[in-house]
Amino acid sequence: MLGIDDFAIRKGHTYNTGIHDLRGETLLDILPGRKLDELREYARKHPEFLALRPKAVVMDLAPYYHAWIQECFPGALRVADRFHVMRYVIDALQAVRKDVQGSLSARARANLKAKHRLLNPQAASLPSEKQRELQEILSYASLLQQVYAWKEALGEWYDGAPDAKVAAIWFDRWLEQGELLQHPAVAACIKTMRHWRTEIVHYHSCRWTNAAVEGRNNRMKAYQRRHYFTRNRERYVQGLLVECNRERFGT
Repeated sequence: MLGIDDFAIRKGHTYNTGIHDLRGETLLDILPGRKLDELREYARKHPEFLALRPKAVVMDLAPYYHAWIQECFPGALRVADRFHVMRYVIDALQAVRKDVQGSLSARARANLKAKHRLLNPQAASLPSEKQRELQEILSYASLLQQVYAWKEALGEWYDGAPDAKVAAIWFDRWLEQGELLQHPAVAACIKTMRHWRTEIVHYHSCRWTNAAVEGRNNRMKAYQRRHYFTRNRERYVQGLLVECNRERFGT
């Protein structure tokens, strides 16, 4: 099971791509860049990468990663990472919140703005006090309640679908429910979800995510700050490999 994800050297300008063994809980390698020609060049120079033969590869919805993995491992399942998919839906929910916010009284508007982050996690994960605050801000607008319930339904789909076949049917129903909300931000989100439907549903064929990868990305960014972006590329990569794999293999 491979996980592919990028992390910034200089945000908005320069990126690296990490290749992770999800089952073995290790960072395998780091390649410079994330453009398709850079990814292809790495595969050409590293035949050991092509020899991995993964069953599935988990990644975000970046087209260049999916095109690359399709070329390198045509038999592998390409899985859209759960947390990246949820991020698209949460962004749509927050766009609805901003629209609703403008029509509220000054007091309600200030309260909703101050507590808008309560909309992001699943309700069941919040302590009881925060759940009461969540219900208060949801009561400000029926549209906000409906879009929030739609977001929660996707989390339930991830946790509750028994297999990929049933998951595909439930996912289509979820998309249809979203279309009834008739909001531009939700419509844009649904368009993305339909485009990546197969990769999203593939989650229920192997149930792996890049959660551990995101944790390693944070460690790598901290390493970069401590070492002031080491200029020697070989030392830089070896340092990151040691930093991210020390628990697995010891010091």
